[in-house]
Amino acid sequence: MLNIDPTEIVGQIINFLVLAVALYFLLFKPTIKRIETRAKEKEALLESARLKDHEAEQKLLEIDTRLRDIDIELEQRVESAYQRAKIESESLIEATRIEAEKILSEAEIEAAKRQQHEVQEIQEQLVDKILALSGHILRKTTPESVHENLIDALNAEIWDLGKRDMRQVRTIRDSLVERTPTVFITSAKELSPEQQRSLIRTFSALADNNVNMEIDINPALIAGLSVRIGDLVVENNLAVELEELKSEVEKSLGESIDVEG
Repeated sequence: MLNIDPTEIVGQIINFLVLAVALYFLLFKPTIKRIETRAKEKEALLESARLKDHEAEQKLLEIDTRLRDIDIELEQRVESAYQRAKIESESLIEATRIEAEKILSEAEIEAAKRQQHEVQEIQEQLVDKILALSGHILRKTTPESVHENLIDALNAEIWDLGKRDMRQVRTIRDSLVERTPTVFITSAKELSPEQQRSLIRTFSALADNNVNMEIDINPALIAGLSVRIGDLVVENNLAVELEELKSEVEKSLGESIDVEG
């Protein structure tokens, strides 16, 4: 039979309990506290990590949103730039078209002016040639009687002036400051003594004074005279009549060219 000492057993139990309590307070409790502390630290780290992840996700979302906004803004700016460029291009094209039309119009006007000027020059040359040829023909074919008739007509015109316009006659006389006025005569042909005496009588009566007479011969007058006394100039020759015909011939040629055009 076993010999069990209850006192020893109780002592052993008390020793075990004391040892367990000592281990609990000296080893297990600090260990548990460290474990709890580490667990809390880990939890805090995890929470911090979750917060950082959340912040990172928010920042990524903000970055994505900003990138989308930037894309939209870039598209808007590109579209706006395109529209401005399109408007400027259309404006430039329109300005170029207007300038081209202006240049073309000016060129057409200049060409028309140049053509008109050339036509006018040709017309003037043609009229001058016609008049020159007419003068040449008239100088050869005009009878002496035409020259005489022109001289007589000039004499008659001066005498008629004294009858119808004495105011002009007085004006002419007032302009003759010389004591003996001079009549300057240009004649197409030589004047006969009778023609010279007739002209002297006519202009002496006009001047109400004796006059001197200087005579030049110019076959270009064809027939007739050109006379100057004081401020009075009298033309009665075929050259003047041909010159007067010049404007009528030019007008007729111009009308003919316009009709053909």
